[in-house]
Amino acid sequence: MIATHLLGMVRQDPAYDIKFVQQNVKDQFGFEISYHKAWQSLKAAREQVYGTCESSVQKLPRFMAFVQKLNPRTVVEWLNLDTDRPGVQMLHYVFWAFRPCIEGFRWRRNVISVDGTHLYTKYKHKLLVAVTLDANQQVLPLAFMLVDEESLASWRWFLEMLAKHLLPNDDDRVCLISDRHSGLISGINYVTAFKFPRGVHRFCLCHVCSNFNKKFNNIRLKDLCWRAGAEVNARKFERTMTEIRELNEEAYNWLGMIDKTQWMLSHDGGWRNGILTTNMSKCVNGVLKGVKRLPIVAIVQITFHRIFEARQAEAGSHTYVVKLKHKTCSCGKWGTHGIPCSHAIQTLNLCIIRRYELAEDQTDMFRRGYQIKWIDHKYVLANNINLVKFRINVITL
Repeated sequence: MIATHLLGMVRQDPAYDIKFVQQNVKDQFGFEISYHKAWQSLKAAREQVYGTCESSVQKLPRFMAFVQKLNPRTVVEWLNLDTDRPGVQMLHYVFWAFRPCIEGFRWRRNVISVDGTHLYTKYKHKLLVAVTLDANQQVLPLAFMLVDEESLASWRWFLEMLAKHLLPNDDDRVCLISDRHSGLISGINYVTAFKFPRGVHRFCLCHVCSNFNKKFNNIRLKDLCWRAGAEVNARKFERTMTEIRELNEEAYNWLGMIDKTQWMLSHDGGWRNGILTTNMSKCVNGVLKGVKRLPIVAIVQITFHRIFEARQAEAGSHTYVVKLKHKTCSCGKWGTHGIPCSHAIQTLNLCIIRRYELAEDQTDMFRRGYQIKWIDHKYVLANNINLVKFRINVITL
């Protein structure tokens, strides 16, 4: 009964938390349930809405095909393993990059940040993520890949797919920023797009400082390590390194074993564009927080919707925040009139979304004045993994 009661909430918010389940049951039915009971009910509700891990993997190819139909030139690459059963393969890796992300990559900073995050699914998958910053200093997710573990093989294939679909030309230049995962560092050796002169690999300064602090457990040394890495002036950098040496000779030698170009801004040669960390990757991980327990199809669906639910559109000297999911703009016009404002239209164009999809229903007379022409168009809506087709009209503004 509790699981049935939770269905609507889980549909509306895939990240619906257990503590809200307990409070909701208490408010609605007047009795308290244990944490275990709440977890079992929430698990059952999620499986009814999004399916099980096993059924989700079976639906994944069909779902990806519909995503590609909805967004032409969206990239999906598969790497499957053979099994003992003839004609049956096992999913090993799947890579995807949405078309708006690929298109937006042309107008980005020449920096890509990559990171891996744990998924709390039955099979403990990992999700590899690549992001960049657009010309408006906003985080732009580029690509995702589902893997069994972070290893040389998985990182190499991910980097190869990034190079293939985002950096196809020999004159493309890019700086790759990451943590110091051994599999990733080794994988770069196999991908020329991220090796000089086409590209370079740089370390996240936060990870360098964190590893440094784990080794020496000294806040003063950690602060000096950050200052050294973030310093743009070579003379001031040498002065900071001298301070580290005076405090701890071993700490100085430990930093000396890392290539200066990979963690020091003063020796970077301008590749980083001033970006020191992989925080933009962590932003995407934060967006996905709470949905990492869902089946893979739901995660793919949510990566699409949450990427585009809030993009900033800039007009003149003012910046406006457009939230596509809520059909609002900080200018106030969209919410007031029910019609996408100029800032929303700009954002919709960037996201390759037709404007009519987010226009409120009005009277027939108003609609005729708002519309110029009608056409038939088949649009695929992913809703609870059920695929529905319906007739819509094209609005030209």
